[in-house]
Amino acid sequence: MHPTLGVFRLRWTPSRDVANYHGWGHSDQLPAGLRMLVQLLATTKRKLNLYKNEDNRILKRFALNLYKWFAILPTLLLTTIVIGSCIVVMSALKVPASGSQRLASFWARINTKVCLIKLEIIGLKYLQDDQSYILVANHLSLIDIYILYGFLGKNLKWVMKKELRLVPFLGQACVAMGNIFVDRKNTEFDLNALREAKENIKKGDCVIFFPEGTRSRDGSLGSFKKGAFRMARDLEFPIVPITLHGTHQVLATDSIDWKPGKVTMQIHRPIQVNAEADPNKLAFETRDIIRKSLIGKTEVKKAE
Repeated sequence: MHPTLGVFRLRWTPSRDVANYHGWGHSDQLPAGLRMLVQLLATTKRKLNLYKNEDNRILKRFALNLYKWFAILPTLLLTTIVIGSCIVVMSALKVPASGSQRLASFWARINTKVCLIKLEIIGLKYLQDDQSYILVANHLSLIDIYILYGFLGKNLKWVMKKELRLVPFLGQACVAMGNIFVDRKNTEFDLNALREAKENIKKGDCVIFFPEGTRSRDGSLGSFKKGAFRMARDLEFPIVPITLHGTHQVLATDSIDWKPGKVTMQIHRPIQVNAEADPNKLAFETRDIIRKSLIGKTEVKKAE
């Protein structure tokens, strides 16, 4: 269970292989205003029948756009400013990093809820509490950030492009949390950033990579860069492949054309790594696991 944040308390679903989330749980102590927001979201989903893909109706498209501009975007802006500022202040006050992680998880969960995402998680049992991992996921959408930050239940250090450091509030919060910024055009800068990151990783911390280096434009899986697999070898951390399904159907790359929908996060069995491991072979094995998962999901949808 996530600890309380003031009067907010996130409720974690008991550990099991498959879990379903419609956002975050809330306690009876939630302020009346937030309870009203939750009721409004539930009413909106029910009345507009948002989980059914009937996009040809003009009224529905209008309602979705109205909801996007007056609910989703204001919530994202407000939570990023408030929570990002809190994380920066907590870092300056030397508050333990776990507190910042809980705030970041809350930020991700509340935005997942407001985006009307129905989330299924498979394979949580593979993540042990005190074990550090290199987490490797495919990258389809900005929604991936919400899913991974909000629902893995691990202390995460992200490997992200250095341009994100310049985003107001978000960039400062990421710096305060010790995330790793890399320059995709400068390999030497890349290696130096990863070397520095190794010194700051504590027991139980996980480093998360999108090894494709960018979001997929068409849902296909790109080639994998080797940085994640070199770090796994150097630290001798197990690699956990993670397959994200359907996030690009909620929000496509280079688009703000949001749609509500179902997303699946599949956590695969860890790949054990030692100091003699070949990063190229690790990259091939990890990519093949994610590729097969994507293919399997596509075949299931076609069968339906």
